[in-house]
Amino acid sequence: MIYEIRKIKNEYYIYSNSVKVLTPNKYPLKTRSIEHARILLKEIKKKNNKKKSHSILSLTFFSTNLSKIDKIEITKKLFKILQNDYILFRNFNDKLLINYMNKKFGNLIEDFSLEFNLPLKIQTDFTQNVRYKNKNFASWLMNLENDRFTALYKLANISDSTILSYFFIKKKIRCKRFFKLVNIEYNYQQQRWGSLDEHKESESYFLKALENINLFLKITNNF
Repeated sequence: MIYEIRKIKNEYYIYSNSVKVLTPNKYPLKTRSIEHARILLKEIKKKNNKKKSHSILSLTFFSTNLSKIDKIEITKKLFKILQNDYILFRNFNDKLLINYMNKKFGNLIEDFSLEFNLPLKIQTDFTQNVRYKNKNFASWLMNLENDRFTALYKLANISDSTILSYFFIKKKIRCKRFFKLVNIEYNYQQQRWGSLDEHKESESYFLKALENINLFLKITNNF
């Protein structure tokens, strides 16, 4: 197949054998920058890139393919992640770790709660059944541009935190700090018991996904 980029007005479309490449929902694969389009073309020519959920190609397909119904369903998933948000959990008895997490996460929890008028509860038991419903946050999500919506959802999935992902796309948290915050509990335990090989592999996957999502936001002119 012959792939190429064609500029139409101020957008760049990907063509395959002179036909526009379409998403599953039949939306054309397009970008607003030539840099982004070139990355897509490069990744399309590589095998298995579309199957990598955090490649620029996969993120772009996901974003471009989003319909209103898709966003409604994903918004529900983001609320479900929020119900068990990583930074709201203190399901252990180590007072030093609890105090450290309260110090690192306290302002973020308070700011998120105030921003959307959404009272949040620190949870100490996995069996607690906490459900959050909030029109302000739901409306904000539905009005979010597809690129940023995609980034937030993908970040929330790998971090188990809707709250941290929100502050990342708001540019209040950058990659290095985001990674440290997501790994607070593990890093604390690592200092006491040492590192595990399986966690190193998990870290590598997480960092690569985070780097790609960050790049995706940059080339879509969101950062």
